[in-house]
Amino acid sequence: MFHDPRAVLKAHNLWTKKHFGQNFLVDPTVPGRIVQCGGVSADDTVFEIGAGCGTLTRALAPAAGRVIALEYDRDLVPVARAETAWAEHVEIREGNVLDVHWPDLEKEVGAPLLVYGNLPYHLSTQIILSLLQAPTSWRRACFMLQKEFAERLAAPPGTRAAGALSVQAALWSVTSLVFYVPPGSFHPPPKVDSAVIVMERREEPAVDVGDPAQFRIVVRALFAQRRKMARKALKSVCDNVDTLLEEAGLDGRRRGETFSLDEIGALSRALYNQRTR
Repeated sequence: MFHDPRAVLKAHNLWTKKHFGQNFLVDPTVPGRIVQCGGVSADDTVFEIGAGCGTLTRALAPAAGRVIALEYDRDLVPVARAETAWAEHVEIREGNVLDVHWPDLEKEVGAPLLVYGNLPYHLSTQIILSLLQAPTSWRRACFMLQKEFAERLAAPPGTRAAGALSVQAALWSVTSLVFYVPPGSFHPPPKVDSAVIVMERREEPAVDVGDPAQFRIVVRALFAQRRKMARKALKSVCDNVDTLLEEAGLDGRRRGETFSLDEIGALSRALYNQRTR
């Protein structure tokens, strides 16, 4: 049964906190759709980022074998616990998602995680990057994000909508935009539309990058000033850019945003080779 967060907050004499970026789902049809598109089964352990009033947690509980939900707002922790008290396999923890060490959590659970969350817009990049740097610790992620952010994240490398984050995501996952959620589905309504995405983690990286650290360095350089020619953009990471481009077989007059994932992988391998000679 859906419990409207507005009524839940009122019952606990609480209100939304703007400085936490809180926007609670009040459309009763959305939580179930999110659970369904993430493909949860009774064998899965789900880690939810931001339990809030327990709205999505309540929808996840009947489908998952175990749910661990993290909540940063200490006032909402007892609320989420009360809302899920009927489910013994649900645990509400207080904490900051930026402090989560994904490999330790995977070790605790004993298997790669399914990760869900209505992500705070101002933390979305940091959260997703932390997952991408621990790719074997999770199996699938299902997130509610700002619409424009979600569209960029799902954009294939080499397209105009792609950016540094989407390129890094493409290395380790297949990202799909599943459905849009209008502002009226939240309380209070945000000023932007939202979207739900699913990131399906690959068993192996999509391309050989030589070394993941060098790959991240190359991606950041290419997209820091994306209108620059690659030859100029890469000067921040390499003294001999012409040799680097030659080894990668790429034209330095192109902009970094036009490179495919294979081409960025070739640059990463070339930079790694230069630094390890």
